[in-house]
Amino acid sequence: MPEGVFLTMKNQIFYTVLLAVAGLGRCLGQVPDSLLKTPQVPVFQQDTLPKDSLLVATDTSTASPALSPTDSVAPKKRGFFYRTFKSDYPNPNKALYLSLAFPGGGQIYNKRWWKPPIIWGGYVALIYSVQYNTSRYRRLQDAYLAELHHQPQEFSGIYDAGDLKLLRDQFDKNKQLSYIGLFALHLVQSAEAFVDCHLKTFDVSDDLSLRLKPSLEPTPFSAPALGFGVAFSVR
Repeated sequence: MPEGVFLTMKNQIFYTVLLAVAGLGRCLGQVPDSLLKTPQVPVFQQDTLPKDSLLVATDTSTASPALSPTDSVAPKKRGFFYRTFKSDYPNPNKALYLSLAFPGGGQIYNKRWWKPPIIWGGYVALIYSVQYNTSRYRRLQDAYLAELHHQPQEFSGIYDAGDLKLLRDQFDKNKQLSYIGLFALHLVQSAEAFVDCHLKTFDVSDDLSLRLKPSLEPTPFSAPALGFGVAFSVR
């Protein structure tokens, strides 16, 4: 074999082996797939609380004792009678509402102890008047109907049909007036409690003085008119 041909074959074999070694090294040195990576151990995050708060929480030498679940910082709730008769006294609206809800309640709120018995006496008298006139009206109504049908009745020989009708209507009117009186008494005693509570805050001492002074009032179409003004002052 000629020497030149031998050298050419030798060089081809050398380059072939060199390419094979280079390819094998590339395959072995390939980076593994990222999906097949072994998961790393998670690193715990540092506490986000500031260091000052940790020091305050751990320092128990000067800290105040913690509140128990039963403790409350809210003010103690007062009772119904305290809120009604003590808090915000005197309050005219409370006196009005108490009188509307219970006759004489506003007078009790104003501490006018002598007024409730008078009011209650008026209610008792009007309620008795309603019952009395109602019973008399029913008796006369039955007697009147019986007289119209020529039947014996309670007032036979005393009153005829005309008299029975007249008396019946009179007692019916008295009954209606008694109901109106009850309603009027309820309104009057409520208004009285409201006004009396307003007057409790007025100054009625002896230091009040009255002073009259002249004044000129302008008029649109004539000369100013002379007048007098009244002024109250406290010494």
